[in-house]
Amino acid sequence: MDGEVRKGRFVVLDATPLIVSPSVPTGDATAVTTPSVVSELLRTTSEIQEARIRASLETGSLNVMTPSRSHVTRVRQAMSRRERSGASVADVEVLAMALQLAEEGNEVLLLSDDSVVQKVATKLGIRCKGVKYPERQET
Repeated sequence: MDGEVRKGRFVVLDATPLIVSPSVPTGDATAVTTPSVVSELLRTTSEIQEARIRASLETGSLNVMTPSRSHVTRVRQAMSRRERSGASVADVEVLAMALQLAEEGNEVLLLSDDSVVQKVATKLGIRCKGVKYPERQET
């Protein structure tokens, strides 16, 4: 399978789902996050949460992927000035990773409770759902 990209199902995780739930249910989808989300979590969470995140990474139940620069650029271009000012590097990365995976022909769900992430995901045609507030409506 070297060099072959398998199309599949992915759940791209922002920080909140990883903080809120000890194990985010992803079904048969591959759980993915980005380096900046991991860095943010390891800087800001409790020792117990940090241990849980490290264990998820070590067991492979959570995968870290870096989006391409071109996808990061496209996400930034899709954002309004206000959205850019309210978005963290982690926000941009998870959006870019979700966009990249979707454009590669994968089924993608982005999990985030961040309203900026949700709004930009909608603009980009990325399916997005909240964790603490799964039914949040855009305003």
